[in-house]
Amino acid sequence: MSAIDLPAIQDAMSRQTPDRAAKVLAAVETLETLQAFTGVQTPFEGYTRLAASLTTVLSDASIVLTPDEAMRLMYCATITANLFAASAFGDAGEALALVRAADLPQSLDRQIALFSPDVRTRLDIDEIIDLPPPAGLMSALNIVATRPILTAQGEARRDAVLAAAERLKDLDLPPALSALAILSNAWMNCSYSSQPGKHALKPALNQVLRALLARLRFAAPPAPVPRPVRARPVMVVVAEVMHENHVQFRYFGQYLRQLRTRFELVLVTPQTQLSPAVPALFDRVFTFDSMAGDCLSKIVGFILATTPDLVFWPSVGMARWGPLIANLRLAPIQMTALGHSASTFIPAMDYYLTEEGYVGDPDLFSETLLLMPDEALRFEPQPGRRQVTPRARGGDGPVIVAVPSNALKLNPTFLGILGEIRRRAARPVRFHLFPNGSAMEAAALKAVTDEALGDPLIHPRLSREAYETALNACDLVLSPFPFGGLHSTVDALRLGLPVLAWEGLEPHSRTDSLILRRAGMPERLIVHTTEDYIAEALTLIDDGALRLELGALALARDIDAIFFAQQDEPLRTEVADSVWAAYRHHETIQASGRKAWTLDALGELA
Repeated sequence: MSAIDLPAIQDAMSRQTPDRAAKVLAAVETLETLQAFTGVQTPFEGYTRLAASLTTVLSDASIVLTPDEAMRLMYCATITANLFAASAFGDAGEALALVRAADLPQSLDRQIALFSPDVRTRLDIDEIIDLPPPAGLMSALNIVATRPILTAQGEARRDAVLAAAERLKDLDLPPALSALAILSNAWMNCSYSSQPGKHALKPALNQVLRALLARLRFAAPPAPVPRPVRARPVMVVVAEVMHENHVQFRYFGQYLRQLRTRFELVLVTPQTQLSPAVPALFDRVFTFDSMAGDCLSKIVGFILATTPDLVFWPSVGMARWGPLIANLRLAPIQMTALGHSASTFIPAMDYYLTEEGYVGDPDLFSETLLLMPDEALRFEPQPGRRQVTPRARGGDGPVIVAVPSNALKLNPTFLGILGEIRRRAARPVRFHLFPNGSAMEAAALKAVTDEALGDPLIHPRLSREAYETALNACDLVLSPFPFGGLHSTVDALRLGLPVLAWEGLEPHSRTDSLILRRAGMPERLIVHTTEDYIAEALTLIDDGALRLELGALALARDIDAIFFAQQDEPLRTEVADSVWAAYRHHETIQASGRKAWTLDALGELA
């Protein structure tokens, strides 16, 4: 268990010891894994006292930050934003005003540590981008990387950075893992915006990453011409996440089992992801320490030495090293999938492998689409999962509305819609939020949702069994948008919970709807406008009989039989067939200019 000793920090502050800045910075870095404060009565008091200590350090002219401390503070900008949001200060505006008003050494470095999308003071995005390098790029990226964004002003600032994406493409990224982490977070987090052009940031950041690769002298030898076509090709699976307790294992386990029937599978993943059930899916495994400074060269060196015929990324963007290495051409054929449900816009990524129902508009992808029928989707049963028995629902008490959503998806617009639903509902509503974040993120979220959502219960990060037990206590699920759920929808239907979803064009706006349709749930649960979302939510809250009817229908569908591979059923082949056809006919497919290929279309190439 990690803890922060606030009395020791405040003693250092009062005695002005030379290490006081280092102590405060180390405490801020601990906040992402914080279990407890020592010397305080409540976490709220702890956040407030630590925020006050950080303000004192940053406004102290006698303190000179080392270059390492300045970079670490820049990396902690998202943590700092949540620290102030969870404290009595509400945001870092007062601290930023103090630093701006004082004649301080390293004033810009100190201000950057306090920049956040939600800060209630002047913050001009154009001026931020124009800051001297690397401050402009890193500050702009931190605004997009912040999670969660808590205010409408914060949303507007993030969207302003996304609108200015073209201005970032020629800026240089410092060759440090902490800087790479900020960029990777922004690269992924842009998908959670509601703006239609949100992914314009990715091509710009991909250009920044390719420039960094050139500076680091990372390059792959030219692919052989003609491309050799082997009887059993080697596929390297680069998995940012693969642990059996993660939903990506659940989603891609059956993919990998299929692919192994045609390809030699070689896993590349961090040591922390190699849980007991993972190696059985592969022929060979290579792991690395993702926190080590030489991890990038080890990953690239191993893949090049393996000379793969294909490289498969189940996701790109969920690890700080992912987008950088994904921008390298490490095999003649490279593909990605729905692990992070958005296109990569990486020139070296040839294919996007997914089910047809996730594609609302092929032009939203830079990759060529390999499309499988929705009914082909089968999940890997997770080892050791204990079934939670669905509870009997009904009664006259408040309607417990679950929002099982990562904090990134809880944008201020969506939270405002939840508040509107609560105000207009004929029955009392109690919200249960499942942000799967740190205790500090939950505290920051609580601070801004208490009034609008009426003292919601915000659950800490939970084990799978504890999560399903808490979800089982609810009556209804309202899925977020524009970035919806997928596994949370499956979990809810398993427990007999109706799920309301908003369907858009991006793949992450279609995951709920694909699951609901596959489960045979009524089309009324899939809406396409904000007005319809509010109206249907009010109907589901106010009509208890309808909720019970829909819940009974979900249970009757036998969700496990629909979605999860059963021990006595043969392995499906659609994934392996699609990738095998792309491998055999890659040059023809790429030369055709055709954007999307179904199994039927691929079969015509044989």
